[in-house]
Amino acid sequence: MRTGYEEAEVDEQAGTDDEARTDDQVWEDALADAAERAEFGEGDRWHFLLDPAWEDKDEPPPAAAVVGGWFVEGGGDTALFRANPHYEPSRPGLPTDPVDAALQLAVEDRADGAEVLERLSQVVLGLAVDAEGRTVVTESPDDALSVLVATSPVHRRRVPDARWVEVTVDELAGGLPAAGLDVLLNPGAPASMRIEAAALGDAFASAAGPPGAQEQPVRAD
Repeated sequence: MRTGYEEAEVDEQAGTDDEARTDDQVWEDALADAAERAEFGEGDRWHFLLDPAWEDKDEPPPAAAVVGGWFVEGGGDTALFRANPHYEPSRPGLPTDPVDAALQLAVEDRADGAEVLERLSQVVLGLAVDAEGRTVVTESPDDALSVLVATSPVHRRRVPDARWVEVTVDELAGGLPAAGLDVLLNPGAPASMRIEAAALGDAFASAAGPPGAQEQPVRAD
């Protein structure tokens, strides 16, 4: 899928342990490395997605211009896309991540649900929880009970009272019942979408549940 974004690669000599660090720390390290290195080389590296308004190819981009990126190990293994919490879109409507790009195409009938599901498997997601770490459950605009999932920190800002835990789509699908509790992607966004639990389970059924979420969800007011 073409998004119009610029792409850039940045070397990183040492590997990362994302699970041991906060999202902000991951990005602080990655962007600091980008500012220090002028040439690419062998080894681990970040592959960045840049805001289309950033045009200076000779200077490292500022944090606000980096949409997100993939960490690629020297052996070629690529981690899931991680959205940059410091990203500030240069204009309204720019996709904030691969899933958001697919959602925007879907609401314009230029992509289908299968494309959205495929993109969900490629990114780190955020699941809304309350102060006790229980999954927030609320009604979608079409009155279906749903958990709230954001595909990037930009979309988390639309749910200011929630806390967020990182999950993969496999973990999300494995923690949902077979029916009765759906997934509302990017609530409040122009390109929001509700995905039925059955469809998510058929595509990504997993024994793992969402980390940090309790079995009994809480109803959001």
